[in-house]
Amino acid sequence: MRSSRTLVCLLSCLALSLGTVGCPSQEPSPPDAGTDAGVPPGVTGQRAVLTLTQSGEVRRPVDLSASAPRALVFEGGTFVTHEGVGRADGTFTIPNVPAGTYYLGVDPTTFVVTDAREVDLTSGALGRPDVALLPMGAGSAAVAFELGNLHPYQSTDGITLFSANANVARFRLTPTATAGATSGTFTYTVRTGQPLIDPARGDRALLTQLTTRTTTLEGGGETVTYRSVSRSFEAPEFQTRPGEAQTISGTMSEPPALTAPIHWDLAAYRNLASAVNPRATVLSQIMVFDVLPTPLDYGAISAVPQLVEFIQPPTAGDMRADFVYANPYPSSWNPIGVTESRFQVPYQLPGTTTPAVLSGSVSYRDTLSTFLSRTIAPPFGPVRQPLIEGMDARQPVTLTTTTPELSWTAPSTEQDVSYNYIVFIHQLTVQSPATVSRFVGSLRTKDTRVRLPPGLLSPGNAYVFIFDVNTTPGSGLLRQVFRVPVPITGAQALSEIVTVP
Repeated sequence: MRSSRTLVCLLSCLALSLGTVGCPSQEPSPPDAGTDAGVPPGVTGQRAVLTLTQSGEVRRPVDLSASAPRALVFEGGTFVTHEGVGRADGTFTIPNVPAGTYYLGVDPTTFVVTDAREVDLTSGALGRPDVALLPMGAGSAAVAFELGNLHPYQSTDGITLFSANANVARFRLTPTATAGATSGTFTYTVRTGQPLIDPARGDRALLTQLTTRTTTLEGGGETVTYRSVSRSFEAPEFQTRPGEAQTISGTMSEPPALTAPIHWDLAAYRNLASAVNPRATVLSQIMVFDVLPTPLDYGAISAVPQLVEFIQPPTAGDMRADFVYANPYPSSWNPIGVTESRFQVPYQLPGTTTPAVLSGSVSYRDTLSTFLSRTIAPPFGPVRQPLIEGMDARQPVTLTTTTPELSWTAPSTEQDVSYNYIVFIHQLTVQSPATVSRFVGSLRTKDTRVRLPPGLLSPGNAYVFIFDVNTTPGSGLLRQVFRVPVPITGAQALSEIVTVP
């Protein structure tokens, strides 16, 4: 079967000044799998990166000629590997994969349990693909912005710079300003390997002031501090050149103030610590309002502008307060709300004095309008009763196989939801005098029972498994390989140390 997807024509400029965005062409369909009499059907697919620029949407195929995905089928108590054939145009074929469930090996460390015959591994990105980077040895490029009409400046404020077309996000320019001042100089420095802004390629930049503010909680009277956008400055065209310093003067404008009513059930998140791990403690609870220059189906892209940053939650268990902020970005961009409660667990191998600390989170992100329309509370917690080869993963486990069976019980919830699960695997090693961890692989599935494929574990090593459960409307496992979709709600549980002698 052949299939194609017509990408939506984007009507608004994703640079920071007005422009015209062209409609993209259709994505090519993956090649036909085809079947011959007596030959099992194959798997076909494609992998590409969609980038959003001032000129429109650009599709860049990922060259798979040297690294094609593969399929692993569990048959007769062992895994049988079906190698794929990849092409430079981003398409691939895996011949002779029997119908039914198989493990798609996207790369040596990433697996997805699926029965899909046509696979789309496309991901989203920001910025033009031909952006030049500052070469090594060329010297830095610096732009000093002399800005007036600041909100009275505080040392905890930040002047940010964002250029969507060049994929530049700088969250704090180097300040030269005194406390309470309404003017100051803020320097943007480009260093080796960082993007160069070029107005001839459509690059523009918007600066914002993240002002430190306080708000008082309803009921208890406790005061909390946050930062939010109060001023903005659309910079005139400028080009960053290696070894060159320049100065731009301008006046900050004051966008209309917006108010966000927040009701955050902090205690409900904190109370999930023991479900994350019996030894877990609360590390942090944060809330931010981001704004995505890209469509929501691109997923949450890192290094995007922030409208609100709140990283010091109150001691109260229930937070009701109003946040004041401004949004100077194009109306076509998508504001989203994000909250994450993070928990930490220490792991220490014999012979070391310093543990490795791994963290798990309970998180939620959604469009800002939906985010603010309800009480922010976890609709579900981590998976229950995680087992490894039938042994309680909340206790130390010793394995006799490198392909163990994992199982768990779905979170307790009254909602009728479809869960996705991801198992993240971290290896613990000794680097005297410390225990250190490194990520070694992941496995995605919709089932509550799955067997690890070969290659992720090896004898003589120790591991920690992180069991992630998440749900997002209309988004499957394959889309989550290279994207963090919006909306999404997730919760994680951490195992104890798993040893493979």
